[in-house]
Amino acid sequence: MGSKFFKELAVVDEPASNPEASAAPMETPKKKLPLTHSLPAKVTAFIFTIIAAFLALGSAVLGYFAYQSNFYTTTREEIRKNNFEGQVINDATDVVNELYHDSEGGADIARDIIDSRNISYITVVFSEDVVNKTWSYKTDREAGPDTFSFYLYNFDDHFMRRSAEGGVGSKGNAKVNVALTKDFPLNDRYALKNATLNFVYSMRYITYVVAFVSVIIGLSCFIFLMCASGRHQTSDKPEASFGTKIPFDLLVALAGFAFCIIYVPVFHMLGDGLISVVAGAGEMVIALAIFLGLCMSFATRTKLGSWWKNTITYMILHFIWKCVKGCFKLITKIPLVWKTMVISCGIFFFDLLFVGLADDAEKMIYIFIRSIILIPVIIYIAVMLRNLLKGSQALAEGHLEQQVSTSGMILDLKDAANNLNSIGKGMSLAVEERTKSDRMKTELITNVSHDIKTPLTSIINYSDLISKEPADSEKIKEYSEVLHRQSEKLKRLIDDLVETSKATTGNIEISLAPCSVNEMLTQAEGEYEQKMETAGLTLVSNVPEKTVTIMADGRRLWRVFDNLLNNACKYALSGTRVYMSLEEKGGEAVITFKNTSREALNISSDELMERFVRGDKSRNSGTEGNGLGLAIARSLTELQNGKMNLFIDGDLFKAELRFPLI
Repeated sequence: MGSKFFKELAVVDEPASNPEASAAPMETPKKKLPLTHSLPAKVTAFIFTIIAAFLALGSAVLGYFAYQSNFYTTTREEIRKNNFEGQVINDATDVVNELYHDSEGGADIARDIIDSRNISYITVVFSEDVVNKTWSYKTDREAGPDTFSFYLYNFDDHFMRRSAEGGVGSKGNAKVNVALTKDFPLNDRYALKNATLNFVYSMRYITYVVAFVSVIIGLSCFIFLMCASGRHQTSDKPEASFGTKIPFDLLVALAGFAFCIIYVPVFHMLGDGLISVVAGAGEMVIALAIFLGLCMSFATRTKLGSWWKNTITYMILHFIWKCVKGCFKLITKIPLVWKTMVISCGIFFFDLLFVGLADDAEKMIYIFIRSIILIPVIIYIAVMLRNLLKGSQALAEGHLEQQVSTSGMILDLKDAANNLNSIGKGMSLAVEERTKSDRMKTELITNVSHDIKTPLTSIINYSDLISKEPADSEKIKEYSEVLHRQSEKLKRLIDDLVETSKATTGNIEISLAPCSVNEMLTQAEGEYEQKMETAGLTLVSNVPEKTVTIMADGRRLWRVFDNLLNNACKYALSGTRVYMSLEEKGGEAVITFKNTSREALNISSDELMERFVRGDKSRNSGTEGNGLGLAIARSLTELQNGKMNLFIDGDLFKAELRFPLI
């Protein structure tokens, strides 16, 4: 136990003995990127995709060939014979034609043909009407089971294969018997076909399994490459490479051109045999690699969001579209009369051209085409003018809400329809504003009359009571106090009316000077702290220590603050908080006052700032106020180059003042 403890202690203390090691900074572990960022993984997937695609295509071709050649319903011998027959007939035709003409050693050439093929022997028997002759040749190669017998017919001194009915009219025929070699020792078309047929026959069922597995592997690798395209080991985001800067359609054209340069010479130079098959497979691999590279480039461009715009086709179409838009804008700027004159002159010019140069048939065609074009245009213009007429008639009858549909209209017709709709909207707004103005004037007169009548009635009544009391009555003092209080209320109302009128019309004197908003809000906090406590409210101030300076009239700005805070004392719900804050936003000083209303604010913010409008909608409540405070505050704010906005959310009342900073 003790030895174990000391061993652990030695291990713990060992790094301390190496000050250089302890002072070495710890390396920040590098972020491990996913496999899609690995270059070896992408190269491996690229190779596997090409191999899988090659196997899938090859299997599909083999399967199709096996199906077309009836590999699933016939024996191997019958399949071989059917596929060899065409080549045997071609070779026999060459031999028979050489024997028939017998010029410059035709028999020797015929033997050379047979010696270069996997043919064991051949016998040719000409008919008597051609030449009574039999020719045969046997090589030293063992004959196999593939034998053929057929007739060739002589047409114009040239033998070719025809059916029995097709031999009618020929100059004669030649019966040919051919036997192919047993193991196809020569490397010719017979050997290649034999190897291909044996391979396909043995793979006729396995090819579907290979195709299915290859498709699964190829698709998986292809999807991986599409996800990995544009990803690099240095960044987690897709990045553009040199290839993505080339227009995509130009890149496709270059890839096609490069493949043609490779394909065409190889196609013309190679002949038959195994080398041709290998060359064809190589060309297929190159084509798959080019196609896969284009797909990866397209995937990268798609991730970067620039594949379509980075094409020559888009550039050309965009240029054409800009030209069309420019011409269209130019046409729209031409007055209607001039446009009509230009179109009329153009029609007249074409009429003269066809009358002077065309014949009767061309004139009829021209008149027909012109009618097909002009008649729908005239009908279209008539229908659109009818819609405009209906719209103007509706406006004339006072149906201001009816709109003229601009669907299908163009150029001046659409402008005319929009003008009619604008007239209707403008007239509707004017009527709405007039109605609102009349309603507000009525409400203003009613509210002013009510607010003046209330203290005035008290003054009259208490004056009458004083006149009826004896001179030594103690009630005279009480009545006098009521008279004084109501007189002061009436005086304040008249002063507010005068100040509102001046502020609204701009006839009030404003002396702008640099003003510290911090100091004024701090002063307002001290002034209203006691009033807030009396009203059961808590004032929460959020004023920064940094000095915020604006251009304002200190006396008028104080009146704005006083009205807003006094409004909170009157209408805020007892037991809640009143918030006052100051902050800088976008080069402006933003002053905010927020409180919870005692009454439900079933009124819009715009309506609440109108004169003689109160939030409680009751002018007989015990709350003092005439509804002029917010209107005065807004007018004074605007006179000092500021803005005042009200926001109402349920019972939450928020006033926001904005002044430019200096």
